[in-house]
Amino acid sequence: MRFYLLDRVEEIQLNEWAKGIKCWSLSDDVFAEHFPGFPIVPGVLQIESMAQLMGILIEHSHALSYPNAGKAYPLLSIVQKAKFREPIIPGDQCIVTAKLTSLDIMRATGTAEMHVEGKLKAQSDLSFTIMDGNQIPHNPFIQQRDEYYMALNVKNSIKNR
Repeated sequence: MRFYLLDRVEEIQLNEWAKGIKCWSLSDDVFAEHFPGFPIVPGVLQIESMAQLMGILIEHSHALSYPNAGKAYPLLSIVQKAKFREPIIPGDQCIVTAKLTSLDIMRATGTAEMHVEGKLKAQSDLSFTIMDGNQIPHNPFIQQRDEYYMALNVKNSIKNR
């Protein structure tokens, strides 16, 4: 299973918020076992989708706020107040939003939500530890992830404040 849980990053307001889209399809591997006859998106994947968007927001905001600090690599460290209000099912297009609450050189916090057709489906408060990306051993996944998200034209959707 490929673990990119955003299909598109729509817009980023640095140091404030980001908006993305995730479309769930019955052909996604997870639905083969979760659950047969009643396919729903597992809560852990909903959290991961929200965390990936928040991570992109943090990376780009950190670069603006701390230009001499080097590349930031946010790691999800705490999931708080996660609420799954209604199931997300195959065919749903989720609008994922992330709002940055705090950001410093070593950590960040924020809130994230998933909506389907304007209805709130999931939400959580997320905390991240920020590692110096230049200190992380070579990991081909990081390069693949960066190439994937850059293909989404993240840079073209960023608005500086």
